[in-house]
Amino acid sequence: MRDYLELFGLSLLASVIAAPVLALCGALLHLRREAFLGVAVPQFATAGVAAALWLLPSFPALHRSYLEHGHPPMLYLLPFAAGAACLALLAYGMRASRAPAASQLAGGFALAGALAYVFLARAPSGANFAETVLRGEVLLLDLHDFQALAAVSAAGLAFLGAFRRTLLVGALDPEQAYALRMPLRAVNRSLPMVLGAVIGCGVMTLGPILVFALLFLPPIGAALLTRGLRVFLFVTALLALLVVILAWPAAILADLPYGPTAGLLAGSFWLLAAVVHRIRRS
Repeated sequence: MRDYLELFGLSLLASVIAAPVLALCGALLHLRREAFLGVAVPQFATAGVAAALWLLPSFPALHRSYLEHGHPPMLYLLPFAAGAACLALLAYGMRASRAPAASQLAGGFALAGALAYVFLARAPSGANFAETVLRGEVLLLDLHDFQALAAVSAAGLAFLGAFRRTLLVGALDPEQAYALRMPLRAVNRSLPMVLGAVIGCGVMTLGPILVFALLFLPPIGAALLTRGLRVFLFVTALLALLVVILAWPAAILADLPYGPTAGLLAGSFWLLAAVVHRIRRS
């Protein structure tokens, strides 16, 4: 056990920090009835990472660092991932087409996926990192990368906590938020940047597969098990923590990649919550 903690301790701590913040972001999207953003935005973040790998040779100092350490610096990749996620959220908020929002998001998801693979195909290091980008590189985190992740997650959690009343009332009843003179417009303008940074960081550390799972599955499972907003948010964060913690021994014992293993655990918790909900109703 001590050997495993020495090898994976920093990565374990990174997943524990990122997971509840991602799940709470997913809970907010769930309450705003914008859950499909949880699929499209991480895909755009992945495309941003692929673009960063494509452009890496244009930055000689960073390229030398990549050649020395074997992986690109997260502080270089993160602005691309977070920026692409933020652009996706802003584009969704400014949509003017008559097409349904879900259709536009589905189109954006397809476009972002195509761009990701094109950028990876053109990137000198793309072949080596295609699988890593898709599965996440939490095992490759160093101390500086961990500090960046912790700072972004702490900032995202601080934003959600500071404006929780405005965010929740605005998600459930925007007219009431305006009537109570809450700063809903200002908060909504800042929200894409916050979600973009948190989701971009999640894609960089946990991988898009697990980010999809954390944004979707804990909120859905918590909604089936709880009544009341505070309990819903608490159970959402708790389920996300259980998923990322239990996935480590499961992935090591079964010799499976961490991200997909945690995603399967999240799906198992959701199915268990659905069974409990059905038993309660019968």
